[in-house]
Amino acid sequence: MKVLSIKYEPCAKIYKLSGKRRPTLRAHRFCCIGRKDNVVVKRNDLAYVRCENGLAQVLPAYEARDKLHIGQKKVRITIKEIQTEDELEAYHQLEEYHYRGKVLHGRRVPLIVCSNDPLLPTVLGYIELATAFMMNKPRKTLFDDLFEDDDGKITWKKWEKDTVRAYTNLVVRIARTVVSPEFRGLGLASKLVKHASHFARNHWHVGRLKPLFIEITADMLRYVPFVESAGMHYIGDTEGNLNRVSKDMSYILKNYSRVKGGEILKEDSSGIVDLQVFYATRLKEIETQQGLSREKLLRLLLRSPERLSDDDWAMLHRILRVPKPTFLAGLTNSSMQFVRKRIKALAIPDRYPAKRPSQREKPLKSCIEMRGCTLELSSLLIRSQATRRIQEAFGVERDMLSTRLFSNLDLTIQPGNIVLICGPSGAGKTSLLSLLKHQLDDSESNLRCTTGSLTVPDGAEVSTLSPLTNSKPLINSLGRCSFDRALFSLNVSGLAEAHLYVKRFRELSNGQRYRAMVAKLIASNANVWIADEYCATLDPITANIVSRNLHRCAKEFGVTVLLAAANWGCFIHELRPDTIIHLRSPWDSRVFSWEDFRIAMKRSLYLRD
Repeated sequence: MKVLSIKYEPCAKIYKLSGKRRPTLRAHRFCCIGRKDNVVVKRNDLAYVRCENGLAQVLPAYEARDKLHIGQKKVRITIKEIQTEDELEAYHQLEEYHYRGKVLHGRRVPLIVCSNDPLLPTVLGYIELATAFMMNKPRKTLFDDLFEDDDGKITWKKWEKDTVRAYTNLVVRIARTVVSPEFRGLGLASKLVKHASHFARNHWHVGRLKPLFIEITADMLRYVPFVESAGMHYIGDTEGNLNRVSKDMSYILKNYSRVKGGEILKEDSSGIVDLQVFYATRLKEIETQQGLSREKLLRLLLRSPERLSDDDWAMLHRILRVPKPTFLAGLTNSSMQFVRKRIKALAIPDRYPAKRPSQREKPLKSCIEMRGCTLELSSLLIRSQATRRIQEAFGVERDMLSTRLFSNLDLTIQPGNIVLICGPSGAGKTSLLSLLKHQLDDSESNLRCTTGSLTVPDGAEVSTLSPLTNSKPLINSLGRCSFDRALFSLNVSGLAEAHLYVKRFRELSNGQRYRAMVAKLIASNANVWIADEYCATLDPITANIVSRNLHRCAKEFGVTVLLAAANWGCFIHELRPDTIIHLRSPWDSRVFSWEDFRIAMKRSLYLRD
């Protein structure tokens, strides 16, 4: 049955069909049946679109189960097409938060991820599939060889102009991948990519073609190539327009009236011409509004974006497109084998050379050793009428103001170890952390071990968790570090939102401020990181994300980490410290390995649900 017309409802589409037995078909809002598609409707509300290379299922809507691991907890999730008004509204809210009204056009299908937990958001994230761009240089290079699909229906010898026109729709594009800020860092984006691939393989179709390949091109993948863990392969960088934009714009501006009149550069199945005309129209506006000569504008276009002044960049950035990494994967056995074969033949790296932060830290040269250490603190008794009454009533004497925090503590901290000091409030966590810090950075302090010895290696560089005191954008506020390291540190600290990169510290929420402080810690070149009241102001989900990434970064960089926390139960399974110092009382302090502490937690009645 042919699709004759489509009626749109807020959360559904009504298709008028040519068949008499089934004159209409009701589907969900983003169902990708198009006009003139040949629809096959079977029993039990199964519906397909007949394509040149098989049937693409369109009903029932895609729905699959998965789970997230947050510490020791498992959160069950569902990845699905949008079917209800609540899901549609939640999707639009997340879309507006991230893209501020920039809506994708053309055929697109969002897959949302939901949870049945009533205390979690309706939509935790989404991935959006769209039609592929016709022009993509790394794709052209990869596809320019003999290809034949599993059933032999799709084949080409070279990826030439006619092949591009006939078969571009064999590629489906990941246009957007969005995860709610609260859930970034849990691997949800990679899960969405895997489900998008499964959906595309059986459900997506354009121009009577089912896709054989899935592709994504995005600048953010330079810093976070998360699609690799979902099985996608780096195939090269797009060309951008920096090499040709000045030449193209010179021609179009000289012939601007003919272009607008449709005499030249008529659109011919490729949106690239539309882009060129848009760029020329924008330049024409700049020429008029700024009073700049055409010659000066074209000279500016010859410069690389990095060499433009802030004002010139702001004026031209919507025209300049820098090269972006492209990742691609096959969706069938033959297409997967073809991609692997071509990557090997073209000597493309197995993994994308992501812009990771430079590793300049040098681990501590030797251990931190505590032997038989006892710490006592004394307070000065201040005389007043009120304190005299307290002394008389309760028998408080001057020598009672001396407090022992721990005694006979033996401890060895290996270089690169993560150490967590835990225990109830007032047990001495902060004092022990301060004692270690002042000894490591050789700063003045009244804290000294009353008995025993504390030895630390030379060459320690200490960075302490502390507020950011400047008024610069966050991306410029993390100290003397490279852009790559600053961006990496913000991302792994849970501040993976583009609009947060350019905000100032004082403009953040309290939780975001804490994460910015953690980012500054990670961005430093110190070989010892110290944090008191670790994750005290974070919700359990964010605390787990921060702890997971802190562990990964510390181990990757060889940094020694010293932390103190009272609420350790909500994040310790992601932090996985090498050593736990548990301070219960002056006469009860214990040192555990991670494995021994896990056993103790399992046996503890206090920690059982």
